[in-house]
Amino acid sequence: MTWATTERVRFRDCDAMGHVNNAVFSTYLEQARIAILGGLDTFILARVEIDFRAELHAGEEVEVRSRCTRIGTKSFDLEHEIWAGDRKVADAKSVLVGYDYAVGASALLTDNQRRRLESE
Repeated sequence: MTWATTERVRFRDCDAMGHVNNAVFSTYLEQARIAILGGLDTFILARVEIDFRAELHAGEEVEVRSRCTRIGTKSFDLEHEIWAGDRKVADAKSVLVGYDYAVGASALLTDNQRRRLESE
């Protein structure tokens, strides 16, 4: 299953060169993760990789297509494609870890979390 979320590139997303600053791509990915997981309060981001393919500009609509490609005991991988119309502008990967913020340590993924990731 592939999840899709959309964003509109805001003027403030752009840098002095007139295109979306590379750091903003992480924000688009974060919004996609929130939509998929219903919040991030039981996870921590361990890794993010982004391969930039094309520029984005103010006013463009961005679609982030995401899918879960691995589920471990405490962590899972999400692979993302970022599109603007028919142009793929980036490929990305996020590694998230189940996390207990009260204890400050990684935690096993729950059965509910696994079902959500597997069924989508």
